[in-house]
Amino acid sequence: RRCAYTSRKSDRIHSMHTVTRLLLTVVLNWQAISTQGAAPDDLSVPTPTVKLAIHDAGHARLQSLRTQVGVRWSIELGSELLLGLDPGALVTMRALPEFVAELGYVSRDDLMVAAHTCAEALPQRWAVVGGYELMRIPAPLQHRHALVHSSLRQLNTVPQVDASNSRHLMLARAQRNESGVQERSPLDEEIRSSGVASVVARVNAERWFQTMSELSGFNRNSFSPGLLSARSWIGEQFQDAGLQLSEFTFQMSIPASCNPAPPMTSLPNVIGTKPGLLLPNEWVVIGAHYDSRNPSLCDGAINPQPGANDNASGCAGVIELARVFQTVQTERSMLFMCFSGEEQGLVGSRRYVESLQASGDISKIKLMINLDMIGYDVNGLKNARIESTQASLLADLLAAGNTYSPELSFITSSTPNGGSDHLPFQQAGVPTAVTWENGAASYPHYHRSTDIPSNMTGAQLIAGGILKMDAAVLAARVGAIDLPVFTNGFE
Repeated sequence: RRCAYTSRKSDRIHSMHTVTRLLLTVVLNWQAISTQGAAPDDLSVPTPTVKLAIHDAGHARLQSLRTQVGVRWSIELGSELLLGLDPGALVTMRALPEFVAELGYVSRDDLMVAAHTCAEALPQRWAVVGGYELMRIPAPLQHRHALVHSSLRQLNTVPQVDASNSRHLMLARAQRNESGVQERSPLDEEIRSSGVASVVARVNAERWFQTMSELSGFNRNSFSPGLLSARSWIGEQFQDAGLQLSEFTFQMSIPASCNPAPPMTSLPNVIGTKPGLLLPNEWVVIGAHYDSRNPSLCDGAINPQPGANDNASGCAGVIELARVFQTVQTERSMLFMCFSGEEQGLVGSRRYVESLQASGDISKIKLMINLDMIGYDVNGLKNARIESTQASLLADLLAAGNTYSPELSFITSSTPNGGSDHLPFQQAGVPTAVTWENGAASYPHYHRSTDIPSNMTGAQLIAGGILKMDAAVLAARVGAIDLPVFTNGFE
């Protein structure tokens, strides 16, 4: 009877597969027919899609790819271009040297984009393009999802390449694909000054890698005792860099998805302060989260969660920048921060910003630069991404990167993206930027026990370049006074 049952079950499965194939054939044929007959500007109709590599295409070639016959719409996502096509254009696209893959049929109106997922339980992603995650969500439901998930964006909020043509969007752009003269940095001359150059020269990528490796040795889940050990270790590094050590402690909220729920706990953000000489009440914040996680959001101790790239890399970057500025006098105060509770929804940075708003001290913060995942070279392209809603800050960072980190290729975006610790500051009106590798979605060890230093391809190249860029902008923005000092600490 078991054999007979198995046979009948197999027959039913075979029949179900046959019916499924027939249904898919009908759907795809209907999609092809409806696409052929739809108006070119109808973005609600599913079309076949492809992604193309445009890392160093150049502006003219990029425009040519957008305007080829059969292209209905496009989304530029830094190093890659997503195209929606007439079905008849697929053969032509497959033959292009930039062709990467076909992604199937989709309506552009049904796409949302996310830059960084962190703790959010996002809908299942449709594709990864240029380091961004694309979610397939019906247009009528998108507004509700955008309210629930801070890192999800509707495409109608993404800038158009041409203001008169809503079919072509640009979320992020590789600088090699820019046309004409780029916007001049407000601090252009100062960034290139000898004083700033001498500060940048202190960045030590090998020292950063060693710091990152040591920090990744702690189990830093927000519900793990190892997080408090990491807290103490970070504090020691800040004190060794000559900073005034303090902590901001907050009550950790428990995600509803945690079952069983871990015990309530108080968690610390670690803060190292370097007082400014002339404007001590004007603060520049350099931040990163130091907590980590694995696929289980609430696993405090059972499974390894080294979090080397996410985000020992960023916190180690904050420590490295503290060391860079150790003997540099500054006009403004510098606050070096490693936040906890980021993986559970930016809890540490959000609580800190709320406390500053309550006290009125939020107005003292003139700039916040966030470091989140700065140590992985995606696809060997040496890409680093700069995101800021402040045009002047974006220009400053790009000018600094091009000056001091020519080994990197920069991708810029002025479209705000949530999902990391700059977001609470940004929402409070503070000028912010996040500088990182080109996309957490492309890192194969993201939130896994394999996120260890040896799996961070190109770590020192990417992180070293990002830290040199950040150091230059920080030196200019805080008013660095690089006085001659003794090298033995006598000063």
